[in-house]
Amino acid sequence: MPFSWRVIATLSVVWAVAIGSVRVEAQAEDETVAEPPESDPAESASESESAAESESESASASESASASESESASASESASPSASESASESDPDGPTLPERELPDYDGRGERPRTAGDIALWVPRILLFPAWFVAEYLIRRPLAFLISGAEEKEIPDRIVSFFTFGPGGNVALAPSFSFDFGFRPNIGLYFRYNEFIREQFQLRAGASFGGEDWLAGSVAFRVAPKNGDTEFSIGASYNRRPDWLFFGLGSNVDRSNRSRYDWVSYEGTMSLRQRLVRQSTFSVGVTVADRSFGDDIIDGAYSVEERANAGQIELPPGYEGYTIMLQTAQLVLDNRRGRPAPGSGFRFEAQYELGFDLQDGPQRNLWVTWATSIGAYLDLSDHQHVVSLTFSLISAEALSGNVPFRELPNLSGNGPMRGFVNRFLAGSSGAALLLRYDWPVWMWLDGTIQVAVGNVYDERFAGLSPGNTRLSAGIGLAAVNQRDHFFEFLVGFGTETFENGAKVESFRFLFGGTQNF
Repeated sequence: MPFSWRVIATLSVVWAVAIGSVRVEAQAEDETVAEPPESDPAESASESESAAESESESASASESASASESESASASESASPSASESASESDPDGPTLPERELPDYDGRGERPRTAGDIALWVPRILLFPAWFVAEYLIRRPLAFLISGAEEKEIPDRIVSFFTFGPGGNVALAPSFSFDFGFRPNIGLYFRYNEFIREQFQLRAGASFGGEDWLAGSVAFRVAPKNGDTEFSIGASYNRRPDWLFFGLGSNVDRSNRSRYDWVSYEGTMSLRQRLVRQSTFSVGVTVADRSFGDDIIDGAYSVEERANAGQIELPPGYEGYTIMLQTAQLVLDNRRGRPAPGSGFRFEAQYELGFDLQDGPQRNLWVTWATSIGAYLDLSDHQHVVSLTFSLISAEALSGNVPFRELPNLSGNGPMRGFVNRFLAGSSGAALLLRYDWPVWMWLDGTIQVAVGNVYDERFAGLSPGNTRLSAGIGLAAVNQRDHFFEFLVGFGTETFENGAKVESFRFLFGGTQNF
């Protein structure tokens, strides 16, 4: 049971016990008044003597009482008007007093309506559909389900069922993923903290989407308790027949949609150092071997078929390649981690050098750089965050070509998430992302995202307002989950504004993503 619910339950029990004890004491006092203790004969005799003495005193007192009767009569006559007034006030059928108006304490009167108040109705009307979906189709149904689940301790039971070891340092849980346009898959996720030694961590995962759809990954980390420094080494294998290819650059055509299969082997090694708050610096190296073909899912055209028909050109690197990537990343983020307020700024810069290992650097050698800057405003100081992020990314070949799978990609997990993965791939890209995130549960956030941008040729050739697309999405995302990330997202992407901005891509994502 979550800590807050335990506190509430404890206070409820204490309150019930306190009320019960007060009632018992009150009942005991009533019984004492109703049944006075019996007195002995000696006490009765003394009481009779005092009663006889009081008779004489009462005789004299009666004379003064008769004199005061006239005074009390006149007092009662004077008091009768106020009694009748109180009786009329208590009478529900009697006259009622008018409601008292709120005093104008500061003497300034009611605040006049300004042009800003009127202008606020424009975003309210524009954002009403998103607010209605977020409030009545997401938040309220989830609040009902979550409150019922927490009352029956269902989350705690699920967590305890899939975790083992002291302190729950070992976990084995099922995973699944459905991304519209790709084959769904199921799998297992394994986590082992304090593996052999306290600072060692082990991660592993496997997914299955059919006999020709297989994926697996494993990672080993060395991370001290303070979390300032982390060393990681890992490997992964991926084979799937359902990858999509729409073309490269800003003028991709959905009618050229085609598929390809790929087999990928990767080995990675990285070192990350925390600087201050959420700022980090990391370096890494990756060796990858990728091959492609036309062994695709049924009912689709392959990339090779489109190329043989003259509809598209084979993308660079389609024949397969083995490469090495050297990366460096700097993140400057002045925000604190939860539950601190989410206002602040974030700057990110990344550099990557890639080259082909088969024929040496003379064959394919390229540089990729990316940068982004974002501003975050917490409206409530409780993670109701509005953010605006501007991103740029570019890849430039120093010799040969940049393999198409290594080109910048703004769709999928990029800033323009309304497009299916690999829809927007090109030599360069730019995007402006506006999003609003709010807490739905202790482990879950709601999100609304709207972005404009596109991918372009080398050095942002073709960048213009008309050659820009719109992306929008709404959904849920797990909080502070790094290795196994759950997400639900519904979104769409459009054509360029100069071509009418018609909806060209639909995105529906539900499930978990393994990222280690």
